[in-house]
Amino acid sequence: MTEPQERPSENTPAPENGQHGGADTPEARRAAERKAKGKIRTIRIWAWVVISLFLATALLSECAMSKPQAKQNIIESCIQNVPFAPKWQADLQSMGLANQDGKLVTAYCVCMWEQPLDKLSQKQLGKFSRLTPQQQLDLLGGAQAFETRDKQCLAALKGR
Repeated sequence: MTEPQERPSENTPAPENGQHGGADTPEARRAAERKAKGKIRTIRIWAWVVISLFLATALLSECAMSKPQAKQNIIESCIQNVPFAPKWQADLQSMGLANQDGKLVTAYCVCMWEQPLDKLSQKQLGKFSRLTPQQQLDLLGGAQAFETRDKQCLAALKGR
């Protein structure tokens, strides 16, 4: 960025004794170096700001789940938790079914959750985990609708 010290500036005529002209004094060189370092520092700061913004945007886009991701997470949670519920075990025994390979619980959870979750918007799904259990049940149509859905899904398992 600065000219080499041995080479005279093209705009100033070279003095006869081989020294640089009066405009290229050590103070002027230091001032030019400070100015160049200031520009470099400014560029580095802005580069860090831009990189930080890109990283923040990427992080935020990963944190916000899409509707299919939210549905999948709820269904996976159901698949992990339902087999340990006493009601599930009692329902299987009353229908004469056995869940050795986990396919019944998967089919049940998809049946129970897919259609009610399809009715919810992206915004409602994003807030779903922060709601109380009663608010979640109300959002999904109420207790009666959920019990009816439970019976329908269990009947669909028996028909398999």
